Amino acid sequence: MSDENTKLVEFLNEKLPSLDLDSDTYLSYITGSLSTDEEELDEIIQLLQASSESYSEDDDTFQQLKKDILQLHTAFQQEMELKKEQDLQEKLEQMQLKQKQEFEASLLEKEQKQKELQKKREAEMDPAKKALIEQYAYDSSVKYDNDGNIIEEDTGAGEQVIGNKALAEKMNKERSQQLKGAAKASKKDEQAKSKQAKMDKMKQKEERRKRAQKGERKR
Repeated sequence: MSDENTKLVEFLNEKLPSLDLDSDTYLSYITGSLSTDEEELDEIIQLLQASSESYSEDDDTFQQLKKDILQLHTAFQQEMELKKEQDLQEKLEQMQLKQKQEFEASLLEKEQKQKELQKKREAEMDPAKKALIEQYAYDSSVKYDNDGNIIEEDTGAGEQVIGNKALAEKMNKERSQQLKGAAKASKKDEQAKSKQAKMDKMKQKEERRKRAQKGERKR
């Protein structure tokens, strides 16, 4: 929309000649007075009436002219205000859309970086530990460091999240500890048996020695 009130200009170009007035001469005076106050417009209307040869005595005609001018000017001002509001709303929507697109692009970029970092970690991971991870499937609740070690995450309620792989790791560790414990217990049992056997052997030897001494005394 142009900043010029085209409807008012068209109206005056048609109306002024009908009042024996030159539109080229008086048009700019009328439109210029509207940017100040109504008092200046009254002075312009009086000038127009005095300049009209046929309607200089017709007050009603020029009062109606003033009313028509103000009505067209007010309507134009309202249209301009509405356009400003619409333009502002459109700019706001465009800005919100741009922010949304930038946010989504940022999330996508972050996701891509995380995937690349995960691939890099897997590439640098010890083959044996990588095989263990692949064996027990991927669990998003468990994280691994560059060496393939399991990092348990806290849920915030004092509990730790352990996934399939972490559970397998934990079970393997517990089994290893159990085997070590069993081996240790078995070793103690063997030591106890060996000690008892030595004691029994010494006891038998002592008994034979005593019997031998007793036999010599009888002679």
